Amino acid sequence: MENSKEYTIMIVRHGYSLGNKLQTLSGQSNVPLMEQGRKELIEYREMYDYPVTDLNYSSDLSRAVSTFETLYDGRAELDGVFPQLREINFGNWENKVHKNGIFENYFSNWINDNVLSTGESYDDIKTRMLGFFKTTLLELEVNNLSSATLVSHMIAIRCLLVGLGCYSKDEFFDIKTQNGQGYKLIVEFDGENYKIKNIIAINQLLK
Repeated sequence: MENSKEYTIMIVRHGYSLGNKLQTLSGQSNVPLMEQGRKELIEYREMYDYPVTDLNYSSDLSRAVSTFETLYDGRAELDGVFPQLREINFGNWENKVHKNGIFENYFSNWINDNVLSTGESYDDIKTRMLGFFKTTLLELEVNNLSSATLVSHMIAIRCLLVGLGCYSKDEFFDIKTQNGQGYKLIVEFDGENYKIKNIIAINQLLK
């Protein structure tokens, strides 16, 4: 790619939340970060390298905002919170407990573009995540910056990584998205097109 520059994008999933504890499909419900989640994030920030980046964006849901604030602990501040980084809209499935195969049955249909009662298809969420990703790259380019952190949610992150070509759609359920962790992406961008040059799991970025 001619006239391209390299950028670092950190993709981080929110920490352990009330929805995780209750095993509910929390989606766009504003469930809080749990104290267990805060403790895990404090451990992670001592173990792994979460670099201070030029731009810092989060989903506007409190569990994501609290995750950023805990991980960076005053070393950096959020530059904005955005609904585009939210989790999938589960619609009528919102806050249902995902036991007895509900989770697997739900997504085995959803991944094949059946909207069901979510109001948001696989392509919908992939498109909004890819759109925000490119907007972030453009903002970095225009302002002569080189790095950004995006705090988001499990399904949203998986859709983004498949959309970026880091994984295939068949690998969707194998993408590791542990609470409070995620990926470091090295991206080549020429103002129009981008290419993922490298992807590294945060739990490989030991201090």
